[in-house]
Amino acid sequence: MFDMIPFVSNRPYKSTESWDPFQEFFGTVAHAAATDIRETDDAFAIETELPGYDKDEITVSMKEGVLTVRAEHKADDKSEKKGYIRRERSFSTVERRFEVSGVDAGAIRAQYVNGVLTLTLPKLPEVVPQQYQIEIQ
Repeated sequence: MFDMIPFVSNRPYKSTESWDPFQEFFGTVAHAAATDIRETDDAFAIETELPGYDKDEITVSMKEGVLTVRAEHKADDKSEKKGYIRRERSFSTVERRFEVSGVDAGAIRAQYVNGVLTLTLPKLPEVVPQQYQIEIQ
């Protein structure tokens, strides 16, 4: 399906702001998750690697033909009391967006097993234009 175009959101700043490589290296920038897309006769399958995330940290949403997969580790206050000088694993965000068309948005299924989120997007039936014979009077 040529309409399934992935968007990567890895720069959270606006276009009016300058790019800060230190913010990108040390900050909480959203990174892309490795994703495979397969097509069968009746559906598309999107498999996204999200290792280390719990199921309740992952959200999948669809708005105006754009499917968004987002996983976010929240920082916890308890880690500050454990003596960490730097803790890079306490907070991270992964996000992927896909422009999808020709799928039944209400029938999308999601399954998360062993760090891989699998989304099944059933295809809409192909609309075949009907042909009518018009009687001439």
